[in-house]
Amino acid sequence: MRTLLRWLLRLIGPALLLLFLVTADLNRLWEILRDAALWPIVVSLLLLPPFLIIKSYRWVRLLREMGLNLSLPTACALYMVGIFYGATTPGQAGDLLKAVYLRDRGQPVAPALLSVVLDRLCDLLVMAALATLGIFALGRLLPSRELQAALVVAMGASMIALTTFIVARGPRQWALTVALPRLAPRLRDSLDRWNSQLASLHLRPALIGEIGLLSLGSAFFTFVRLWLLFLALGLVNVPLYVVVGTSALVAVLQVLPISIGGVGVREVVFIPVLAAYGHEPEKAITLSALFLLINVEHIIVGFIVSLWFPLGKGGGELARLGADPAPDGPGAAGR
Repeated sequence: MRTLLRWLLRLIGPALLLLFLVTADLNRLWEILRDAALWPIVVSLLLLPPFLIIKSYRWVRLLREMGLNLSLPTACALYMVGIFYGATTPGQAGDLLKAVYLRDRGQPVAPALLSVVLDRLCDLLVMAALATLGIFALGRLLPSRELQAALVVAMGASMIALTTFIVARGPRQWALTVALPRLAPRLRDSLDRWNSQLASLHLRPALIGEIGLLSLGSAFFTFVRLWLLFLALGLVNVPLYVVVGTSALVAVLQVLPISIGGVGVREVVFIPVLAAYGHEPEKAITLSALFLLINVEHIIVGFIVSLWFPLGKGGGELARLGADPAPDGPGAAGR
């Protein structure tokens, strides 16, 4: 029954997209897509390498702080495979398979898994901060200023909670050893293990600054790629802060288990935002399709890379690809 309910929730997004398509002018959709400028789309797709390298290097830094060494080329390959699995699984849960790849290649799974979770939290934190711009962009469409303020406060509280969980050891230990075990007693052993692994991560100010800059760098390339798609459709009258805010809001909403690959969710945001700047729903649907094109690129490239990194291979393959064996003791590297 729970499985059925989860799948029914996933169908909310596709159902919304179907509703939008039924009410849209399909001929107009084709005209907009046909008249789209090609060069911004091509440049957006070609910007995958710097986007991937920055995100992979951030992951490498987190791994080193937890005593795991991984070469940047190997990290890029595994990160691309993780993006592939993340794009093809509900809620991007497949991204966690990066930890399984490391385990199969001789690395301890607990810190590897923790590094993936922290890496995801860094992205979510940046996107949540920028998504507040999306809320302001939707402000004129919300029924009241109070609702807009409540959404901003809720987003800010979530960011503070995430930041506290990542950085502050005391509140983090209380959450993992007191609060969460009371809510889920069966997970006590796992939570204790997570608390132990998190304790090995020394989040010094210099490291926090470096991870923050890398997160902003990856977000910069993300939004440049998405802004180019707005440019391809001639949406030049949409302010840059609206482009960033709505794109970040979409990224946050896509994590919710109500869609498949963000289908339907993007349209719910883009249609009213673009309408506020005089653009028809068909342009919003076409823009969503171009966003989906980037996901398709990730899936294709990630799938090709995954052929060289099949699950189940041993640690010898990792060493041959340039990864160093894990040093003795957590946190031995990077200091």
